[in-house]
Amino acid sequence: MATWDDVDRMAGRLPGAVLGAAHEGSPAWYAGRHPFARLRWDDEDRQLVQVWSGEMDLADAVADRRDTFPHVATFRYRVTLWALLDRLDRAELAELLLDSYDIRGGRRRRGDVDVVDLLA
Repeated sequence: MATWDDVDRMAGRLPGAVLGAAHEGSPAWYAGRHPFARLRWDDEDRQLVQVWSGEMDLADAVADRRDTFPHVATFRYRVTLWALLDRLDRAELAELLLDSYDIRGGRRRRGDVDVVDLLA
């Protein structure tokens, strides 16, 4: 089970990632001027992480996991999804964060950092 503390630890290992606040004040991690991980809460006060992806068929890929990914929105060039942190393991969270960081901040910004580095 992952938590927002895991998001903080992993995101803090990404080059140039900065912890800030979203427009309504919730914690959010930024790659440049774009958020790549944002804390949200569901109606039961469970933590969700909002991330972004360039995988345009992601809604279909997670269709059978709506208990974990309750919200998926597909836009012209990217997808945003919300994931219940208590339904993710740390490895899946790391993969989501890397994908989001790449799409929001640019793949080159990440350098050689990979899932293993985030899980260390």
